[in-house]
Amino acid sequence: MLRTLGQSFVAVAAVGLSSGAARATPAAPAKAAVAVAAPASRPEPAIATPGQAGDYLRRVHDRLHGRWTESFVKTVASTYAPTHVLNSPSLETTVALTIRWDGTVAEVTTLRGSGVPEFDRAAMDVARKSAPYPLPPQDVVSDDSYAHIEWTFARDHRACAARPVVTRVDDPLDVSLPRLVRVNRIGEALRRVGDALKTGNEAGLDRFARLYLSRTMPDPVLTVSASVALAEAGDRTQTARLREALTARPTMEMAVRGLRKLGVDICESTREPLTTGRAQTREVAVAAVRFAAREGVDIGGCLPALSTLANDGTQPGALRVSALDTILTLQPASSRPVVMGLLEDKDPAVRGVAVLASVRKGAGRPEMYRLAPLLHHKAVEVRAAASAGMVRAGGDLALEQLYLLARETDPRPAQGVAIELAQLHSRASAEFLGKMLKRNNVAVQTAAAKALVARKDAGARAEVESAKSDDQLPRDVVAIVTGQAKPEKVAAPVPVNNGATIEPFRALLNESHNAEAAAWIVEKLPSLEPNDGIAVMGAWLVRGPAAKASAPAAKAAAPAPGTPAPVGTPSPAAAPDEAPPADDAKAAPASAALNL
Repeated sequence: MLRTLGQSFVAVAAVGLSSGAARATPAAPAKAAVAVAAPASRPEPAIATPGQAGDYLRRVHDRLHGRWTESFVKTVASTYAPTHVLNSPSLETTVALTIRWDGTVAEVTTLRGSGVPEFDRAAMDVARKSAPYPLPPQDVVSDDSYAHIEWTFARDHRACAARPVVTRVDDPLDVSLPRLVRVNRIGEALRRVGDALKTGNEAGLDRFARLYLSRTMPDPVLTVSASVALAEAGDRTQTARLREALTARPTMEMAVRGLRKLGVDICESTREPLTTGRAQTREVAVAAVRFAAREGVDIGGCLPALSTLANDGTQPGALRVSALDTILTLQPASSRPVVMGLLEDKDPAVRGVAVLASVRKGAGRPEMYRLAPLLHHKAVEVRAAASAGMVRAGGDLALEQLYLLARETDPRPAQGVAIELAQLHSRASAEFLGKMLKRNNVAVQTAAAKALVARKDAGARAEVESAKSDDQLPRDVVAIVTGQAKPEKVAAPVPVNNGATIEPFRALLNESHNAEAAAWIVEKLPSLEPNDGIAVMGAWLVRGPAAKASAPAAKAAAPAPGTPAPVGTPSPAAAPDEAPPADDAKAAPASAALNL
């Protein structure tokens, strides 16, 4: 087969040469082939192009090499004299080779001819007949779905390894970026953004950042984190995604922050989940309202939905208690109508919270008379509320009425009383707590010890000193009165971003070196963890203006009055609202007081 191909090359050359008398050279007889000098002994150079493009070029070369060196170069060398034009070592031609996705050839054309048509036609013939080529990888395929290669064929030692180049046929940036990000070709998108940055155009990186952050990621936490970053940049299209994230516990807090940045009403966003969602969804919505309040959001508008939930007897008791407790904690001035409506509720937990919340501090005997029958209620939640309410209303006057605590086997009534006694300062109330310390119930003893330690009056200090030497007390209770109790473990939040890998980028932005920061993104983003990538893209979108060079240079570069700013020039980011500090003076939740 090679011999046949070689003969065809010779035939093509012979016909072409006979038509050009100026450079025609008679064909040497076959026996003269022995006297022809062998081709140059220098090795063919290796293709050193890096990455996937280089790998592909080397695989294409493997297809071309045999046909070019064996079937053409050696055939011509053995057929014609060394002085023949086809044996000139200076000959080289570059063809444009277009390869389809399946490796077949779409087109072959001559880009730069050698001046010898026969040589050029031979190169094109080799390029066509070497197909099918290996399937081109994604990084080699242009936006028109073809792989474009400029391949140079030489008559010297370089043969068919002389500077092959993958060329690009790219769409405009605003057309190509959405497609590249959608198919997760982040590296290729950044390459094109980097090319645009070389011309001073940062608009392409802005566009890329928004596309990058708008993706739906496998981890919903990352997706919402990206939405928050876009919200920081004022992207109001994130509202729907953030509202949906309000109903999932892992993303609820981020969603609240993002919606707040957009100025979206949190109460309006939680109204539907609070009133129509499943129990789990409603529970998360209640938590969202509480978190929003801690963030400084006015949650007065949430009161109707919370009241509806607290009064809904079809919902789980724990959920209703959570809604009522939220009202009592965050909107105490508006809670009275809700509380009074729940005093006879069928759910004992809800009724217990309402009973205690209905008691006004220091109301005296009339309030105690109202509560006294409830001390005998069959539900321990109601008895606990009544017992604590007696102390809240009457102070020391209630102590004689609490004899029933000695008969209780459930610790909750005594725990509720201990919390209320912690607010008093009398010796009688301190002695009552001292008696509770001697109860044979660790939960009651613990509650009493905590109440005494919280007080600073002389009576409480005396009881604490006495308890320190009481060898009958459990070890954990002694640790409380001696100040050696281990603090309650609080789960540390999982860091979303440790920031270590992106500190150089933050430093560049802080110093307003935007061009250097953009170059950092193009180089480093593909290797960053997803959460770091989100942080970087979000910070880029809210960057400040670039640092000015120098006063004279800045003056010279200033545009004439009325000249519009260049497209893509970033504007200073608005300073984020600062959340006011949480109000630590608010009353403790009623459900916490009862340990329900």
